[in-house]
Amino acid sequence: MAVDSLVKRFIDERDQKVALIETLASTAEEEGRDLYTTDLETIDNARSRIRELDSQIDKVSGDLEMADSVRSRVRALDPNIVSRDFTYRSAGEYLWDAIHRNENQDAATRFTKYHKRAAEHLGLDKANTIAVAGGFNGLVVASPQGAVLDPSPAGRPLLTALGVTPVTSSTFTRPRIVDPNFDTGVAEQAQEKSELTSKTWDILGEPITLSPVGGYINVSELLIEMISSSLDMVISHMNRRLEWYSERAAVTEIGKTTEVIAAADATAAGIQAAIGAASAAVFTNTRALPTWLAMGPAGYGLLLGLTDLAGRPMFPAVGPSNAMGGGDPNNGVAGLRPVVTGAINDDSLYMGNSAGIEVYEKRMPVLSAIEPAVFGRQIAVVTALAFYSPITQEGATPERNGVVKITIP
Repeated sequence: MAVDSLVKRFIDERDQKVALIETLASTAEEEGRDLYTTDLETIDNARSRIRELDSQIDKVSGDLEMADSVRSRVRALDPNIVSRDFTYRSAGEYLWDAIHRNENQDAATRFTKYHKRAAEHLGLDKANTIAVAGGFNGLVVASPQGAVLDPSPAGRPLLTALGVTPVTSSTFTRPRIVDPNFDTGVAEQAQEKSELTSKTWDILGEPITLSPVGGYINVSELLIEMISSSLDMVISHMNRRLEWYSERAAVTEIGKTTEVIAAADATAAGIQAAIGAASAAVFTNTRALPTWLAMGPAGYGLLLGLTDLAGRPMFPAVGPSNAMGGGDPNNGVAGLRPVVTGAINDDSLYMGNSAGIEVYEKRMPVLSAIEPAVFGRQIAVVTALAFYSPITQEGATPERNGVVKITIP
């Protein structure tokens, strides 16, 4: 019949549009990127054409008898044309739609319309349906609600505060001026027309080498295919591991420094005095004022619990006119930017500025390799890091004490 032939042509074109969308999505997933603007435009045009085809198929075949083969294809491919006598051809088709209905609109439409049609005769739970009804209890899949919870630490607050410099070379040289005559490089002219003071200086360089850091995991291709968001979750969690390593490495580096020990009673006045002493030490060592104060959860809690002699909080939530900071330590401590990181596991405080420590990083793209023999895929995340503490005092044993640690007894 002409109608069957026309519908078949419409469905063939619909298949091509669906395949085009799947190809664009698959390519973006393989390359670990978002869809390009051109991809999105192509998908919008394809979906618009699919809706037009669906409408035409519905109008042409709505009141006419269709060939069995065409009817079967329409039922399977187009959820908008599910007729009243529609039924799944197998339990596998039903289960696939049940699993994918949250991320696949076609599956959701088929699944919903099927159960609306079957509600009078077939229940999801046999025990809660009329006596003559059957049940699909064994096929019902309880979908998870909400995003997958990941309690692992996220972000790199300390590295962000320090400032990460991206580099393109695995080894490079960090130059610095060495001027032993800095104090005497200029002087008063003894007599008019007499020779001015002239002192030289050197520019020396220290080599810095990045250290690769990363990890990989083998993922089943079946998992990736069956759960659309699984690849994103895998890469996201692996990047969290990478961030956590980087953050802990930064804490290790700032720990190699000068130490200021607060008074043993750890009163508000004693800690404030220690912060003042540390600020002076940072300025003395780097010739610049400190800009940040890093702490862990214990240090943050310690500052939050400080009170003056009258029992008033040093960081009150309201009217912080006589406090070291405003509101709470997260809003500033003695004019310093607070940095709270879970990588500091005691109540020590660390103070510094941009002259105290430098961070260099080369972030690598996500690596992926298909493993046909095990129907899986290897995924790796890698970065390359280097920390550099500038010399603050030249000599036989140069000093690198631009960061100052405040120890609370």
